[in-house]
Amino acid sequence: MSLKKMDNLLENIFFMLKIDEKGAYVLPVYADGSIAENLEVDEDSEDVTSQILTYIKGVKEDSFFIDWEKEYEEAYLNEHSDLIEYLIDNPKFVNEKMEVLKWIKRDNNLSLIIKEKENSSTALTTELLLNDSITEFMIINEDLILADNTFYIIDMESNDFHTLKELVGTIDESGLENFLTLTIKYFKNIEIEYKDYKIMAGEKHIPSPQLVIEKISHDNSLYLQVTLMVSSMHYDFLKDHDIKQVAIVNDLERKISICEIDISRISEAIEDIVKLLAKDQKNLKVRSSYYLDESNLIIMQEKLAKEFIMKDLLQLASKYRVVGTDKLRKYNIKTVKPKVIGNFSHSIDFLEGEIELEIEGEKFSILDVLSSYKKDSYIMLSDGTSALINKKYIEKLERIFKDNNKQKVKLSFFDLPLVEELIEDKIFSEEMNRSREFFKGINNINNYAIETPKIKAQLREYQEYGYKWLSYLMDNNLGGCLADDMGLGKTLQAIAVLTRLHEKKRTKSLVVMPKSLVYNWESEIKKFSPKLKVGIYYGNFRNRDIIKKNSVILTTYGTIRNDIETIKEYFFDAVILDESQNIKNVNAQTTKAIMLLNTRHRIALSGTPIENNLSELYSLFRFLNPSMFGTLEEFNNYYAIPIQRDNDREAIEELKKKVYPFILRRIKKEVLKDLPDKIEKTMYIEMNPEQKKLYDERRNYYYKMVHSQIKENGIGKTQFFILQALNELRQITSCPEAKSVGVTSSKREVLINNIVEAVENGHKVLVFTNYINSINNICEDLKKYDIKYLSMSGSTKDRQLLVDKFQKDNKYKVFVMTLKTGGVGLNLTAADTIFIYDPWWNKTVENQAIDRAYRLGQDRTVFSYKLILKDTIEEKILQLQESKIKLLDNLISEDSATLKSLTEKDIEFILGE
Repeated sequence: MSLKKMDNLLENIFFMLKIDEKGAYVLPVYADGSIAENLEVDEDSEDVTSQILTYIKGVKEDSFFIDWEKEYEEAYLNEHSDLIEYLIDNPKFVNEKMEVLKWIKRDNNLSLIIKEKENSSTALTTELLLNDSITEFMIINEDLILADNTFYIIDMESNDFHTLKELVGTIDESGLENFLTLTIKYFKNIEIEYKDYKIMAGEKHIPSPQLVIEKISHDNSLYLQVTLMVSSMHYDFLKDHDIKQVAIVNDLERKISICEIDISRISEAIEDIVKLLAKDQKNLKVRSSYYLDESNLIIMQEKLAKEFIMKDLLQLASKYRVVGTDKLRKYNIKTVKPKVIGNFSHSIDFLEGEIELEIEGEKFSILDVLSSYKKDSYIMLSDGTSALINKKYIEKLERIFKDNNKQKVKLSFFDLPLVEELIEDKIFSEEMNRSREFFKGINNINNYAIETPKIKAQLREYQEYGYKWLSYLMDNNLGGCLADDMGLGKTLQAIAVLTRLHEKKRTKSLVVMPKSLVYNWESEIKKFSPKLKVGIYYGNFRNRDIIKKNSVILTTYGTIRNDIETIKEYFFDAVILDESQNIKNVNAQTTKAIMLLNTRHRIALSGTPIENNLSELYSLFRFLNPSMFGTLEEFNNYYAIPIQRDNDREAIEELKKKVYPFILRRIKKEVLKDLPDKIEKTMYIEMNPEQKKLYDERRNYYYKMVHSQIKENGIGKTQFFILQALNELRQITSCPEAKSVGVTSSKREVLINNIVEAVENGHKVLVFTNYINSINNICEDLKKYDIKYLSMSGSTKDRQLLVDKFQKDNKYKVFVMTLKTGGVGLNLTAADTIFIYDPWWNKTVENQAIDRAYRLGQDRTVFSYKLILKDTIEEKILQLQESKIKLLDNLISEDSATLKSLTEKDIEFILGE
């Protein structure tokens, strides 16, 4: 064939992507789509088409009749990655419709999404998400994905062990840590999403080895294994996969910690054992009596095995955990489960008594057992048997029973739920049984016989339960934290409790909150329980008369911190902490001041009682029930360190049981049937001093200027100045940063705090505002809190791409946009929480924005919050919306560019004080 004919032939050759059950492969075709076969090509040619044809020819010639239906193997891309290099951006690489395939080579990412499987309590499903929104795609090989006629090159560290396809499927929840640990080892650039858990770096983990008594054979040889556990992961798993980093799932704190691990202590343990065996061999004058195979030990001579068990093993138990001791009976070693016997009587904060452990019919002082076990790791019985007690059992005894330095032990009332499995019924005196009745009652709140107080609201079923629960705790002189999801009416439930409390004369309550909530509380109390005499002790309103003359005093955390010397002189019947996470730092001055308040009843309200670590839980209960956990050091030793360092499941379960009666947590989906489809709420916020000064200056300026212009030119010709005044005042309420350096809006802090709470509780959020500057400010705050967000304004081009990302990718928690951009045409049902950052003149426009989430396909209740700055044009707009709808419709056009009809009285209302 002539060179010219060959060139013409090559020009007419294309490479079609075909897919069968084995994968994607490449087939040479002519321009009409027919298969090109038996082509002769110059194998030395530098022409790309010739090189591809040569490559495919080589694949076919090297085939070894793998497929019985074909005489050759196809050029599958997952087996021939070198072929891909020729195809990237090649205009002759086409699909079956002869359309050129596209390539996106940079900035592609994969997310691993793990969800609970429907109709299963233990199974999880896993799926991959491409570029935050693409769910339907084909994995070609480790670095290449095909979706909708486009190839995406993924920047990943390749490995020779696992493929991306292995990440998709179903796993058991018990194997989640193993699965995640392998994922972060072999697929380093994949982002992981699991429920609303935080993925974070953890501290380096050095686990303690454990000695496993595997068996004693028929010839009395002793088989030992030295191993260890990292959370739920076994040593063999860690060793076989050469794991250097693990993923530890902490369900209590809802986080996944990526921790480096050091399993070298296993070598230290093996060395310890070998040294002891060598010493025992020497003393017994025997040789070659044990065999070591990596971490497995066989003590072959019975004499040496008995010496090691009786002399060495029990001492090793103080350093390492020993498992399988129930197999040692023939060596006169026995695993036992003691019974707690004795009696308790009430002390001031504790139950007190002389408690003994009954072990195999023998009685021992519990304090002697704890002391002896620390020293020897076993208890010697009268018949010479060495009694071994499970180490976790001993640790539980240490946590529950404290020495009172009088040869007696004390038991906290709060530990009663934990001792049920340890004790015999005879331990309980009649007096102690009365304490147990409290814990029985906490599980029967619905039947607690109290009436709902007369408030101007119909409590929903779950709210009535919350009211009864708080009342039950107060009636038993105990504190509790109402930790309902935001929007479920924690304030209303607390007001119901306050109303009931203040049915008694001369009662006085203190409610402490962030400054942004003071006027919300005042408004809610006046709305739902107007008979309560409420006063604000805050800012310029700080004198003793406010505390003396009012029944319910509203104040702030900052005020408590600054005025504690004054406030601690008063006794309150109840102290309620709203947003109680403000006392999460036990060493902060605010927390210390709160602890000094004198009160009979203590209540905390918080949607996020624990934000970062368990010390926050300690601080909360130090306020609610001061004697519950003892000192911070005791709490850390018994709970925080075992849970946060070792992910100790027993300590986690014990802590859950202990706090369960005193934290009531409901999330929206649990009470969905009890909620209307849409709940709207207004949040009133006070301006900070800098913002108020700027606002008042500009309002006064425009007030005088507009009235002067009207007087001189008439209201018709003053339209431009009125619009200028209205717009600038609205800007100062929303984004004063754009008008004056160093001034920020009070709304920003309130908004970000509410977004953080919503995101931590698993909700997606929409934020609507009227100003680009406000979008920029909000996004800046979201970055500081490491919250993934999307933003959109009128200049945004591909809006649907952003919508798809928000709808499909759980990574993006917040969507910030201008009110009019997001007001129509978008489906954003992934969100159920909406913030109107600044109000629009026409409420219809706001409703259209809310309806982006509240529409067909939404299966949750939608919560909408409107942020209003007190004593500003925003409050005036709201009043117009609520009471002067027709006037508002006539007041200003939809685009706020022209006024319709406006009187001087209207101007006075909007611009006046």
